[in-house]
Amino acid sequence: MNGKMQTSLIPALAIAVAVGLAGISHSLQAQAASVSLAALDSDNDGTVDLAEAKAAGAKLFAKLDLDKDGTLDTKELAGRADAGELKAADPDNDGTLDQKEYAGLIEKQFKAADPDNDGTLDDKEFATDAGKALLKLIE
Repeated sequence: MNGKMQTSLIPALAIAVAVGLAGISHSLQAQAASVSLAALDSDNDGTVDLAEAKAAGAKLFAKLDLDKDGTLDTKELAGRADAGELKAADPDNDGTLDQKEYAGLIEKQFKAADPDNDGTLDDKEFATDAGKALLKLIE
């Protein structure tokens, strides 16, 4: 193979590798969403409803509340909510979220992840940015 032919193959190989990696990444994301769905779907109907999301969120809240004071501060939230989300979910402006405020944040994010407004989330909806943001709050 001459040098000119090798040079022309490099971009084609790079594209093929990139396409292959993108396919693998998409497949892994779909698989991860499916695993998340199965873990959260307590009634095994293939979707997660708001009650299931809130139940999972309550369990996570208890794990995150390291000082057991009934609230989560920014350190305990560990990047699960940004400053704007925290402020919006904190009507008493104390810089923390109690269980009710955290559940409200879950509900808001659930609604954002449910564009068809059917009250349930499936694998496709969990794979969206809003779905991924919700997963940070419940698993």
